[in-house]
Amino acid sequence: MRKIVVMPDGNWLSHVSRPLEIAKALRELGGYQIVFAGDGEYMRLPRECGFEVHPALTHNPDHVMRCSRSGRANWWDYPTLAAHVEADLEVFTQEKPDLVLGDFRLSLSTSCELAKIPLAVILNAAWTDYYSAQVRAPEHLWVTRALGQRLTTHLLPRIKSAILRLDSRPFRRYRRERDLAPRHNIWDVWRGDLNLIVDTPDHGPTENLPDSFQYIGPIVWEPNISPPPWLEHLDPDRPTIYFTMGSTGYPHFFELAVELFGNSDYQGVMTTAGMTQFDKLPDNFFAVDYAPGSALMEKSDVVVCQGGNGTIYQALSHGVPIIGIPTMHDQEFNLDRVVALGAGIHLSDLRFRPEHLEQAVKEVLDNKIYREGARQQQAVIEKFDGPRAGARAIDSFMST
Repeated sequence: MRKIVVMPDGNWLSHVSRPLEIAKALRELGGYQIVFAGDGEYMRLPRECGFEVHPALTHNPDHVMRCSRSGRANWWDYPTLAAHVEADLEVFTQEKPDLVLGDFRLSLSTSCELAKIPLAVILNAAWTDYYSAQVRAPEHLWVTRALGQRLTTHLLPRIKSAILRLDSRPFRRYRRERDLAPRHNIWDVWRGDLNLIVDTPDHGPTENLPDSFQYIGPIVWEPNISPPPWLEHLDPDRPTIYFTMGSTGYPHFFELAVELFGNSDYQGVMTTAGMTQFDKLPDNFFAVDYAPGSALMEKSDVVVCQGGNGTIYQALSHGVPIIGIPTMHDQEFNLDRVVALGAGIHLSDLRFRPEHLEQAVKEVLDNKIYREGARQQQAVIEKFDGPRAGARAIDSFMST
């Protein structure tokens, strides 16, 4: 029986749910002992699925969020990296894994190399040096705010290269001191021996992709709970807007949604993830902390979200167009691709005004091209089975 230790950053739903779904598929495949290691709010999910979970040092989520919302990956400094590597090595000593599977825990490429343990990582195409989609300068990048979108877009290749290298400085110093080969930027730090890309090539295009990178397709997670009872009582003749902000959005968007669309011809449904509570809602609004997103998507004509990877793919897998209000730069990249694929509208978070959302909802509902674009992506996504493809890729990697 081969052993796999799964080490995500437990503070973020997507980074726990993606390896969790692959771990469940590996468990079905058989022949593996799988344990999780880490801390954070969402490490309860593998425990609820019957996996053994061990504690391991994990970042402060507020610090990571502040850095991410400024367009940086600089939440790693030298002491933090050194502490995480030592924590990783303690887990390896205790568990003696044959392979480590990581998601958003960047210390693993260094600790696994030191321990001579193969590393598989889950990542998106945009988090690699091989991403080929044309991108604008992220508006959450502090340079964009200082110089303006047009100027920074012109300088983007040089700015991007400088920032990725700057944010990797602690890793380069630590690896140099431990006699490990250098990794030239933060994307290079991220990669493992096996790299599982949880995108479709349409949404996350790449070029010159090495053999160690494989597209496995999206991994969409939802809680194993019953749909809210009000879902079956929605009026099918009224357009329905689904509002969700994942685990990284701003709570005030829910209040804004009620203010803009309450007591209107629309129906509003919301999953708030506990970010906010309402004492009373208008008759045309319905809210719950958590719900199976697929059931809500089936009833929705448009989804308004923060542009998180999971929500984007869940909407597109049901052919539902998207209006996105990003809160960090990777969500901006996601929404740029949604626009490029004709499946929705990307609104600016930093220059957002309430009437922009009203106009976007009207545009999406009045123009069938957005629904057609989303349905085209639905047909693409149906060809993938991310969890099982990930499990097969890991099984093949360990066999060879």
